Amino acid sequence: MSKVPRRESDSAFRRTDSDRRGVKPPDSQANALRDALRCQEAEFAAGAPAFASVAARIRKEPSRIDAAPWTAAKSLRVAGELALSQLRIVPQTVLPAALIVAAAAVIGASMARYADSLFDATWLLSMILLVGAALTATLALASERPDSIALATPVGPQTVTLVRLAAVLCIDAASGIAACAAASLAGVPIDLGALASAWLVPLAAVSGASAFIAVWTGSSWAGSIVGAASISVVAPVAHAAADSGIGLLIADLQGALGPVGIVVFGIALLAATVCSARRAAVARMQAA
Repeated sequence: MSKVPRRESDSAFRRTDSDRRGVKPPDSQANALRDALRCQEAEFAAGAPAFASVAARIRKEPSRIDAAPWTAAKSLRVAGELALSQLRIVPQTVLPAALIVAAAAVIGASMARYADSLFDATWLLSMILLVGAALTATLALASERPDSIALATPVGPQTVTLVRLAAVLCIDAASGIAACAAASLAGVPIDLGALASAWLVPLAAVSGASAFIAVWTGSSWAGSIVGAASISVVAPVAHAAADSGIGLLIADLQGALGPVGIVVFGIALLAATVCSARRAAVARMQAA
């Protein structure tokens, strides 16, 4: 009596057992299912049009991909409309904060005349306005909750951040000019040259530092603190601290950079804030 190999005997036993229970092997089931699908396809495809006619109909219909591109004027108009529509995202606390800071700057400059020349009126006015710029930038950009609106808008978080920054800088400039005019009307001597070097030159750097921290942390307080701290580096030093060691060091640093260097540094910070807005928003939402 010949011995059957173990593998062949096992497979033969399984086939015999499957046939005895009326269950088809897996290969037979797959073939039967394929045959059934082919029969059903042939039954329903009897009245269907031929492939050539369907392809010809598709070729005759105009494709949206082949549509004429927009003109440059239309592209700019649509981009402008989408960008302006994002102004509603700017919190309503920005304008009141700017006005309050401008009023405080006028009051501080008026009181500087009685400070025994410790603080120049123009310098104090500029410093208070720079603090307000740091505050308004963080109020406009910081979001204590996940900023899903910036990610869902068709223009993207970069454009939303750019529009917010542009709106805030315009508000800061308008409130600053109004504060200077009000201080002049109140009898405060305002030096336009000192005002330009103490307020306009470091404005972009202070706003850029505040905005960058606010975008990446989502906290208005963190951005405000960093922005206020940057004022001591990019703004002129007060007369009372000009002869100190730190004052001389800051003066040397500002002299090395120059007004143009400080402005370029501020623009670079603003550009970095805008370019990294999407990455920062996604990182904050993933960490939430």
